[in-house]
Amino acid sequence: MKAERKEAIPHLSMSNITKRFPGVVANSKVSFNVFSGEVHALLGENGAGKTTLMNILYGLYQPEEGEIALFGEKTKLRSPKDAMRKGIGFEHLYKACRTTE
Repeated sequence: MKAERKEAIPHLSMSNITKRFPGVVANSKVSFNVFSGEVHALLGENGAGKTTLMNILYGLYQPEEGEIALFGEKTKLRSPKDAMRKGIGFEHLYKACRTTE
């Protein structure tokens, strides 16, 4: 049974996001919604486009196609400063691997 949402409008919506770099399509029509109280994780192999998608959300990259909406209103995120003004932060969670002998 599917749980009903109390809200019809997601806090964040990324719809049909496409980002290309020379010789590669990093994201192709990616859609992603976040509703109140949800926690998400993006998982995938190296080169799958996870960081690119988050860099678009944080305003570091601009998508060639698609749109971003916050609380149902379309928005453009032109820079990290712009994203932060709109309440979006980005924490890189890379961990270094070490071996001990």
